[in-house]
Amino acid sequence: MKINSRLIILALCFLFNQSKAQNYFNKRIDLFGKADLTANIFIDNNQYYVTGGGFNAAQTDISLSVLKFDNNCNQIKETHNFQNNAWFYGGTTHGITKINDSVLCTIGFRSGPTSMKGYLYWYKTNLDSIRYKEYGFINNDNAIYTQILYANKYHYLIGYTDSANTNQNVLLIKTDTAGNEIWKKKIGITGMDETGYCIKQSQDGNLIICGNKNPTNDYTNAGAYILKADTSGTILWQQWFPTNYGTPANSLEELPNGDILVVSGKGYGFNSTTSQPYSRFQVIKLTATGSLLFNKSYGNTEIATTFYSSIINKKNNLVAVGQKAYADNSVTVVVYEINTSGDSLFSKEFYNEQGSQNYFRDVIQSPDKGYCFAGFIIPVFANGGTGTQDIWLLKVDSNFCESAIP
Repeated sequence: MKINSRLIILALCFLFNQSKAQNYFNKRIDLFGKADLTANIFIDNNQYYVTGGGFNAAQTDISLSVLKFDNNCNQIKETHNFQNNAWFYGGTTHGITKINDSVLCTIGFRSGPTSMKGYLYWYKTNLDSIRYKEYGFINNDNAIYTQILYANKYHYLIGYTDSANTNQNVLLIKTDTAGNEIWKKKIGITGMDETGYCIKQSQDGNLIICGNKNPTNDYTNAGAYILKADTSGTILWQQWFPTNYGTPANSLEELPNGDILVVSGKGYGFNSTTSQPYSRFQVIKLTATGSLLFNKSYGNTEIATTFYSSIINKKNNLVAVGQKAYADNSVTVVVYEINTSGDSLFSKEFYNEQGSQNYFRDVIQSPDKGYCFAGFIIPVFANGGTGTQDIWLLKVDSNFCESAIP
């Protein structure tokens, strides 16, 4: 009995020390007392950088904001930039890039007052602004959703460009590190709408892009669009996986052997009562040459169910972050851990305020092997929601626990 007791005590001490090494937070951030949002989080030297924006008091402008936090989510600094009658949106996922030891770069798009343009914004790690540049085709609406820094020499930007809501194409832009445009291209065909949401550099030096494709104004055949291009923007191969109101492929990961995992949502039609599509979480796996290895769905068929962001964790599994909605107008976050064979290992729902609309748009894994999520929360007052639409940051441990106490 004495030996067993000691083993139990040692095991408890080990678990205590393991939990003590990881930190936790669940923080709701209100910028200006109106509606706020974020879609990007980045960690550097145990400090978090979050891009976002919020309405000014008059609700005429949305800021281009960057927030900096310490390892426990205590705010260190913030900066906010406004343009008259302009709304800034910070892209989708993994949109913050480190240029060197003291400079970061983020992306997004600005709507109004007369046009919509994508942008790059450089700032120092102390949040001092360096420069801001806009991109896109003249007389088109242009959006940039994410970027990569290629060989420390070039930025490749991905998004969409749209001419008078008649034909939407993938927008691919190449710049140098100072932001000088080298070229821009439209990828798409007449009669189809295409959008790029994620871009990665492949091991063979090319570009992997994922997004959405559907016939113009027809979402009964919509879904994940994946393509590979060389560094001049020439398409090497492309794949499209349409379903009935399928959702975009929002994020992708390349595996060490060159295979590609893409996260999306498989559509099952439209619910006229809720004015929302029915869907399931979806992961598609392709070879480096674009051949399909599997196309798997997860969970029940529910309202507006889709993945938004992904990473490969330190166990070499896919961590995919998404959402699902309920009939009471509430939304919860759903996190899956899936192995590279497509087997679901774990899933869990998260919320900051039960009954409200809770969204994650980005995820990173921190040095302590925990996960930090960035998104926003919209209160549903009919369900007891409180406050305003706020930025939401959640840090869990490596087992997706929200505290050290089970």
